Amino acid sequence: MSRYFYYFYTVGLLINTIFFVPRILLSERYDGSVMAVFAGILFGSVSAFLFTKAMMRFPGEGIPEIFERNFPKILRIPLLIGLAMMWTIAGSIILIAFSSISIRFLSPETNPAFMLMFYCAFGCYAASFRPATVLNMAELIILLNLPLVAFIMYKLISSPYFEWDSIQVLADYVFRIPSLTSFAAATYPFTGYISLALYNRLYEKTRVGHLWILPTIGTAVMLVSYFVPIGLLGIDSVDHYIYTWITAVDTLRMKFGFIDRALYLFLFMYIGLSLIFIAISWNVGSVLVRDAFGFKPVTILKVKVPSQVMINAGFAIATFLFGVNSSDKSLIEFVSGWLNTRLAAEILLVIIVIWLSRREVKHA
Repeated sequence: MSRYFYYFYTVGLLINTIFFVPRILLSERYDGSVMAVFAGILFGSVSAFLFTKAMMRFPGEGIPEIFERNFPKILRIPLLIGLAMMWTIAGSIILIAFSSISIRFLSPETNPAFMLMFYCAFGCYAASFRPATVLNMAELIILLNLPLVAFIMYKLISSPYFEWDSIQVLADYVFRIPSLTSFAAATYPFTGYISLALYNRLYEKTRVGHLWILPTIGTAVMLVSYFVPIGLLGIDSVDHYIYTWITAVDTLRMKFGFIDRALYLFLFMYIGLSLIFIAISWNVGSVLVRDAFGFKPVTILKVKVPSQVMINAGFAIATFLFGVNSSDKSLIEFVSGWLNTRLAAEILLVIIVIWLSRREVKHA
């Protein structure tokens, strides 16, 4: 069972390093984002290690059970709802972004609202499964796509268009102090470990081992996601693109492949990863909301509908309404502000769980 922990950690890393995180970091490449990357790796790795160790002191329990035992209702419900919103928004911004990418690069003639509606419907459906089923889907998608991810990363680094001189220019900006936004963006790819707050319910006997893998994978992915676009697109022009990584991959050609442009392989691969990330995020969010209020199944037209389905339907409707009324620019501005809030919420959750785990040991 411990392998599943690394699955949703890996999904978070791979997804968040191709969407808004590189765009935000590269826009501040002369203003401290280099230090932000290394500080984010350190902070994310330490937080993941401490949080995972703390959660393993509550075998078979998730955050709802832990909070119910230690906090009064007036404090427990706002905490759970706040955390649920953080997870839900994480999935929603990826959903909206990939809907826009699908229209722009895969199917320009499709109605944007219809594409967004399709992704929202799928997210609602996939997130309504039991947590164990969601993790099984994640395992299948990751095992199928990880070799392709590694292949594309290798092709990018070995590309004849890759300029190491562009990366060396950043040596003059390593010691500049980063902004809060760039630091928050650099820590975001590591937050996959937070999903253990719910999925720890599946770990009644198995303990998560080999935690040295967390900083190893995280460091490799972060360095590649930050420096590769610079090497391919140039130090001066790299921030001229909204979806930096997609533009970088579009520089690749597979001369003897069945698809000439590597971009299409990259996008089809990330469709699966994006949808499983959305499913995990909304699954966690909906379960936290359900457990916070103790919602029961609802009977509609003599059919008993699980409360989790109703909650995910609400997430889908809210995401759709926000998506059809936002542009790429406004979405990036929203994400930049949300990342700072997310960082504060993550730090608060890690501190609370560590404190409760130590108190659990004292009272054992």
